Formats: sequence, structure tokens, C-alpha cells
Amino acid sequence: MCSLNFLFAVSNPKSLIHLMGMVRASTDQGHDVKIFFNEDSVKLLVQYPVLSELGVEMLACQTVCRFMNIEEEDLIRNAKMTSMAELVMLMESMDRTLFLG
Repeated sequence: MCSLNFLFAVSNPKSLIHLMGMVRASTDQGHDVKIFFNEDSVKLLVQYPVLSELGVEMLACQTVCRFMNIEEEDLIRNAKMTSMAELVMLMESMDRTLFLG
């Protein structure tokens, strides 16, 4: 089986249950996964520490975080702030990108 690199870009916190299922299914199959949180979904990285258990890199849009007064130290384990520019670079380097609105 071929291992792929997946990027999940999340903007709506209501996608949480679907996101967790897709990430678990992907990592169980040996695929590498990164998640980019944008818009209201950045709140998930403060409110749901269970996301750390997924064991994947989680990136939060720093512009949205600043707008919502979220500091990097407020984020759960395995999460860090980054820019939309990094999202674009990731989209170019990953095998598949899925947007969850």
C-alpha cells in the first residue's frame, strides 16, 4: 500500500466529528496527516484537548487567532500557529487536500 500525505483544512467547528474520523482512518492506513484550522475552527484547538490524541500536526491560522485573542500558549499540545502562506505551501506539497467547511 502506498502512503499518502493528506492535508485537512477546517473552517467550521461543526466538522469536528467528521474530521476526527477521517484523520483516524487515514493514520490507521499509514498515511501522514496535517490539519490546518481557520475561521471559527481555531476555537477547537483551545476547547478540545482530545484532538492532541490524534497524534498529527495541527496548525492554526495566526491572523484568526489574534483576532479572537488566542495566544499560541493557549493552544492544545501538537498545535501551533502559522500563516495562510504556509497553507498554500502545504497544499502544493501534499498529495491530497480536503476542505471541511
